[in-house]
Amino acid sequence: MKISARDKKYLIAGATAICLFVLCKYLLFPFFDSMTDLSRQIETKEKNLEKYLAFMKKQSELQQTLQRLTGEETDIKTRLLGGETASLAAADIQKTVDAIATQSQVQMKSVKVIDAFEKGALMAIPVQVIFDSDPGKMSAFVKSIETDRKLLTITDLKIRVKDRRKPGDISVTLKIVGFMQKKEAKT
Repeated sequence: MKISARDKKYLIAGATAICLFVLCKYLLFPFFDSMTDLSRQIETKEKNLEKYLAFMKKQSELQQTLQRLTGEETDIKTRLLGGETASLAAADIQKTVDAIATQSQVQMKSVKVIDAFEKGALMAIPVQVIFDSDPGKMSAFVKSIETDRKLLTITDLKIRVKDRRKPGDISVTLKIVGFMQKKEAKT
């Protein structure tokens, strides 16, 4: 069988077209697809890297915030009453109140511990204090309670003049509340 020159050209053109088709279909298009996939992966990884770098930059700021909050927590814990139980915390309040009374030159008549109650994440330990004084000493006592290193608050204050002829002689009833950390129940 003889192939004419014209048919040879068609066969060569057809073979070339088939080779180009196979080359494009199985080599060039997959190559370009893989390049496109690689560029998408690179973009995604660059975005992730930027997020991680931004997080790393914030890490030092977060470390400083953590240190500040840890310091504040330590400060707050030192302001809370000591003791494992409410009765030991009440004894801590009594000791503090006695020291303040001595400093303010107030003579206490009675100190009564009232039942403790929960106040959020803390336990409130109330103590009722009764004493006779003059307004100046009472003012110094109240100011010392409010500015003490321990977290103490006055929730109730009753002042009664003992003798109307001597208004400088007063009877004072205070309810002082201190706070302790609530103990977690062990399971």
